[in-house]
Amino acid sequence: MSKPASPLFRRYVKFLDGLREQANSLIEQSMNEWQRVSQGEALEG
Repeated sequence: MSKPASPLFRRYVKFLDGLREQANSLIEQSMNEWQRVSQGEALEG
């Protein structure tokens, strides 16, 4: 009598998905910041 996906499991998956979204946006932000800073250094140099 085991269900394929319990509500708890689905909640866990949704939680992990949210974490992945957050991590992706953080990485994107830091990449953009790093590009901006390195471009600024190149322009100044």
